[in-house]
Parts: sequence; structure tokens; C-alpha cells
Amino acid sequence: VISAATPKIADYPFTTVTPNLGVAEVDHRQIVFVDIPGLMEGAHEGTGLGLDFLRHIERTRMLVHVVGGDSPDPLGDFMAIHQELELFNPALLEKPQLVVLNKMDLPDAQQQWSAFADAVSAKGYPVMNISAVAHQNLQELLYQVQRMLDELPTEEEAPEELLPEIVPGEDEKAYRVYQLGDEVWYVEGVAIERAAQMTNWDYYEAAMRFQRILDALGISETLRAAGVKDGDTVRIGDVELTWGYENAFGE
Repeated sequence: VISAATPKIADYPFTTVTPNLGVAEVDHRQIVFVDIPGLMEGAHEGTGLGLDFLRHIERTRMLVHVVGGDSPDPLGDFMAIHQELELFNPALLEKPQLVVLNKMDLPDAQQQWSAFADAVSAKGYPVMNISAVAHQNLQELLYQVQRMLDELPTEEEAPEELLPEIVPGEDEKAYRVYQLGDEVWYVEGVAIERAAQMTNWDYYEAAMRFQRILDALGISETLRAAGVKDGDTVRIGDVELTWGYENAFGE
């Protein structure tokens, strides 16, 4: 959705679990978004994949709540997620939070905006509206996120020892891709399995390095040609990835 020349979005075809990574560029600076699917009530108790998603939220520097403006109760939706965060880990509420009402191209969202904005502001959170479909206010959203990030202490980069140099030998680059069932793919090969094992998935830079290895070895293209679909599972050694191109707003 955020695809103008500046800012722009570039998505990557895998993540270690369902949430997807996307990179937005604002004035030649990158913001990494983790797209967390909507949490269900009871997520803090493990409902659905709630605990997995909540653990990903712990690693973020700030939170952007994207609330559907066509909901009968968008404020209630926001407060339900707010409660799940608090029940899982109260420290999550100490992160900067931006609340965004989406779908402003729809009459329901337009009618609810004023009351929603007043209620959210009264709780002390910055609030704005967008329409992902109509590309309305997306650039403003990215600039607001960047401003909020700039107010935070500088994020430590991944230590070099956690980003080992992975250079496959020529005799190790061979690989085999095969499918088991409708939605599960296996990739076998000395170099790629070793790279997967050596990658520290807690760091974005390490994950992107692994992505470049997939591309360089031709594995990404082989999977696409074989028919891999968004949401399919790709297993490489002991690592399980989810293939997908969704952007940070799930549109």
C-alpha cells in the first residue's frame, strides 16, 4: 500500500512466524514494520497464536494500532487489544503508541472519527486516520512514526558476533526443493541449512542477510516457480518460515 517513490515500502517473502516484516523508507531512512495480525481476546492466555504474536510485540520499539473504522465499536476494539497487552506484560504499555483509524474512505469510519479521536486523545495517545485503500494520509503516517521513533533512545545495532559472515562454498551451494502436502515446502542443501542454523532471528539485519542468501542461491525464484503461495510453510533444516508478501497494513 505504501508504494509512492517517497516514502516507499519493500516487503520480504518470509518471516520466522506469521507476522510479516516490511521496510518503509522516509527521507532515505528506513523504518522496519512488523505486521501483527489482529489479536483475539484471550491472546495473553494463548488463544489462537496470541502468545507468539505478543512475544513479537515485545521486541518492537513502539506500537501502531490500526483499527478498522467500519467496526461497530472501534474504540472497544482498541481497548480490548490494550487490555490484552496489559495482561500479557504491563511493560508493553510503556512503549510509545500511535492509534490509527483505517478505512476512512467508508462512511461508517467518517461518522465515527470525531468521537473516536476524542476518546483516544483523552486517554493520552496520539491518534490519526488513514485509508489504506485510497492511499490517504499514508505518507503522514510514516512521518509521524519516524518522529516518534526519533524521540526514543538510539536503538543498539546487532552485535557483530550475532551477525556471522555466511559465505557458502561452491561445492555446498546445491539444493533441492520439494513439496509435502498442499502448503508445506522443504529446502535441503548444505549451505542453506547451515545459513539457517547460524542466523540469529532476533535481529532484522540477520534475517535480511539470510534473505539475500536465499536470493543469491536462486532458492527464492525456485520456490516461486514451483508454486509457493502466501502463507505456505517453508522448512529449511530446523527452521520453519512462513512465506508471504503482505504489507505492514495487511492490505
